[in-house]
Amino acid sequence: MLTRRRAFMSLATQVPSMKGLAFVSSLMGVGLLTACESGLQRIDRATNEKLRASAETLGGGAVYPEIDANRYEPGSYFPDFPSDADRPATVNPPAQDLRFEAIPQAKEDSDSIAERFARMSQDDPNAKLFTFEDAVAYSMRHSDEYLSAEEAYLITAIRLLIEEHKWTPIPTNVTAATFGSEGDGTGRFENALSIVNDLGVSQRLPFGGEVSASFVVAATQQLDDYLNSTDTQSADIVLEAAIPLLRGFGDVAQEDLIQARRNLVYAARNFEQFRRDYYYDLADDYLTLVLQLRGIANGERQVERSAAVEARTKALVESGRTEPFQADLATQNTLFALDRLSSQRELYRLTLDRFKARLGMPVDESIKIDPIEFKLPVPRVNPDEALGLAFRYRLDLQTERDIVDDFARKVDVARNDLLGDLDLRLTNNLPTDPLRPRSGLDFKPDYNDFAASLVFSMPLDRVPEDLRLRQSQIFLEQSKRQYFQARDNAAVGVRQAARGIERSQFSLVVQQRNVAAAMNRQAAIDAAPDRATARDRTEALDQLRRAQDSLDAAKRDLQLAILRYLNTTGQLRIAPDGTLIPLPGMDILEESGPGLIDRRP
Repeated sequence: MLTRRRAFMSLATQVPSMKGLAFVSSLMGVGLLTACESGLQRIDRATNEKLRASAETLGGGAVYPEIDANRYEPGSYFPDFPSDADRPATVNPPAQDLRFEAIPQAKEDSDSIAERFARMSQDDPNAKLFTFEDAVAYSMRHSDEYLSAEEAYLITAIRLLIEEHKWTPIPTNVTAATFGSEGDGTGRFENALSIVNDLGVSQRLPFGGEVSASFVVAATQQLDDYLNSTDTQSADIVLEAAIPLLRGFGDVAQEDLIQARRNLVYAARNFEQFRRDYYYDLADDYLTLVLQLRGIANGERQVERSAAVEARTKALVESGRTEPFQADLATQNTLFALDRLSSQRELYRLTLDRFKARLGMPVDESIKIDPIEFKLPVPRVNPDEALGLAFRYRLDLQTERDIVDDFARKVDVARNDLLGDLDLRLTNNLPTDPLRPRSGLDFKPDYNDFAASLVFSMPLDRVPEDLRLRQSQIFLEQSKRQYFQARDNAAVGVRQAARGIERSQFSLVVQQRNVAAAMNRQAAIDAAPDRATARDRTEALDQLRRAQDSLDAAKRDLQLAILRYLNTTGQLRIAPDGTLIPLPGMDILEESGPGLIDRRP
């Protein structure tokens, strides 16, 4: 960059020509393209470094995303928009252009509908087995929800880089070429081409104000010499400073930079909290699919048992040992079981499609859910200790607390803005020899021009500033209430999560006993089939299926309650690969081997 500027500066100090001007323009264009490409690479590296530093500051193994330049559209320097860019096309044909083909009612009987639905419900034999770990890993690469959370984190880091760049030396280079024509009253005109190049650098001061230095080169070339005009060239070094002494002085000058840095910390917390919430939501969705699969298995067993009861009852009717309506009752129960099973299968397919869409997977992708069962141990819960953990570790509560400090600073900034303006302005101009038409770079300190001034503006009208101060004070009070409300909501959530574990444990015990009772009832009927009516058998089958479904739901609810408790107390930790990190003391209570997931059928 410095080499290109020096080369251009040396060109500007010479007498310009149209050919030289074209060469300079080409050089600037090439330099601009090269600088933009290398600048984006530097920005990506700087952004990744900011994200890494923010994650390390957060601690606890926090994860941070990295910019992938290949993911984003490169854009065009000179875009050529289509002629209809302001008129996007819409496809909305009238009703007469659409077609609807109805199926003759006579051809659509119950058997054909059942057969077609059975074909739709059949699983693909080539479907890929998809585990919970696969789902988490896949979603971290493809899920729109996860990628949007990453990009929100990235954008906050980019905003910080933009703000920090304002506090670095900012170079500028402005070149102006002017063609002028002046008549002498006789019909003759004097034509001249002038070029002014202003190369400068400015720097904000940490306590307010700005200093700048400029190197200005001006050159004029006469395009005709009928008036014996001569070409001119001069250069100046200009140093300037503007320092506030009242309004805008002190720490308030860096408020935007301070806020941008704090926002990156908030973004790191938000992203880490999102990963924990996202893991819980995926676990909820996945275990719901597993629950539905087990419900389908229970339904299939009920259909088989109902069909067996129906066949036995019909045999009894044919032998005259029971009334005919008992056979109709058994047939009804079989049909109800078939209809319920078809609804369960369709609900599972719908839930699976929604799950794939959330992961960022094409909905027509053929996968088979692994029917796992989480085996998280039940924690010993003390409500008071749980509240203390939440108030200490919850990242969202820490952010709400720090936002109160943000609004307190904004009150101070608004109060400072009520002051009058008292600015110290310094200017120094070192020119070349003004007596020589072409002075080159021969600077003359004898002609040095220095000026210092104090400029005071009395605060006669500060109505907008007064209003902003009152507004900031109101925002501060609102932020305090929001923080205390967030604490109260967190306390409610922690208590609810603690009670949820107890409630799920109680429900699990109840449903285990319920299943045992239903199985005993079924065994009693099987031991003395002649003493049981068709109604007794069908009711026993219904109760057994409901008990099994309720037991499966209780197992899922208990595992989700444990995850919810860990998350609401700020103790849930997710590894970079998306797996759950067991906490010290989280013993694995399972017989199938180590791990927090049981894949036993």
